[in-house]
This record gives sequence, structure tokens and C-alpha cells, in this order.
Amino acid sequence: MEIVFVRHGVPDYALADERKMSQLEKDYAPLRRDYIRDIKVLASDLVFNGSTVIVSSPYTRALQTAEILNRQFQLDLFIEHDLREWQADVSGGYIDLEERDRRWFEYRAHLKQGTVPEDVRYEQHEQLRTRTLRVLGQYLGYKKVIVVSHFNVLESLLGFQEKGIGSGQYQYFSYERAIAGCSRRERS
Repeated sequence: MEIVFVRHGVPDYALADERKMSQLEKDYAPLRRDYIRDIKVLASDLVFNGSTVIVSSPYTRALQTAEILNRQFQLDLFIEHDLREWQADVSGGYIDLEERDRRWFEYRAHLKQGTVPEDVRYEQHEQLRTRTLRVLGQYLGYKKVIVVSHFNVLESLLGFQEKGIGSGQYQYFSYERAIAGCSRRERS
């Protein structure tokens, strides 16, 4: 199966920041209106030709990106809860943004080094990878799948990404490559 992985467009956190909303509330933030045109332009890229289905994270910024893309393609669009963001607190509790960021940088440092942290409260790489592959495995009957999700979901499939992809950008790869769990040396 071929995968065109699209990172959601640029989110607009202005209202959420103004109201000091929690991370959960920020997940409902829409795309920035001044960047919506970029997603429309992205939809004309030839890499999407032959796509057979769109699968999206449930977060607003991903859903809105998937919907804009789908105006061009008119495909079935499925929402998958387990294509959501990396979980900063596996107990489901509230953590402030400063602590969330600290955990995020620690998580990425372990991912880059290929180490597994012990006794952490956040979702570990292998947990994120497992849930992502479980979702994608449901779509093996499709030849080419557009996946609209988040940077950390991409990293769960391809390993640590030094530069990654920006909001509203894509990366093209095969499901088999994701299963193989490419090493950093293979991608360099």
C-alpha cells in the first residue's frame, strides 16, 4: 500500500491562547484562514493521483485539512481516533503546557537516541507506533491512501525525523517501509 502522509495545515491557536485553554481544548482549534489556500494548492499535487481513500486524525486541524483535500478527490473519508497526537499524559490528567513541552522534548530525545525511557507518564514511541500501524492495517485493501495526521504520527512510522515536514506538507512512502521501521541511516 502506498501512503501519502499529509501533516495538517497551520492551526489557529489565537483564541485558545487568549482564553488559556487546555491542550485538549486546543485540539479543537481550526486552521488559520490565511493558510487554507496553501492546502487547496497542495491538493493539485500529482502525488495524490490514484489515491483511493482518505484517513484522518479526529482533531479539527486534521479534519479540516482532509476535508479541503477531499473537495478535490471526492473519496471516502474515514476518521480514525488512533491517528491522534502523541499523548503527553497517559493517565488522562491535565498537565500545563510547560510540562507538556518538557515531556515532548524528552520523548524526542529518547526517540533520536533509540532508547526506551522507564517510568514515564507519557506515551512511548512503540505505543504510538503500534496504534498507528493498527489503524493503517485496516486499509491494506486500498492501493493508495492519503493519511492526514500529525508530525509525531509520521515519526512513529519512519523513526526520528531531524527536519520532519511542516504543516500542510506531505511525505510519500510505502506501508512496507513503515512496517520495516526504517533506521535513520536508511533515510539519510
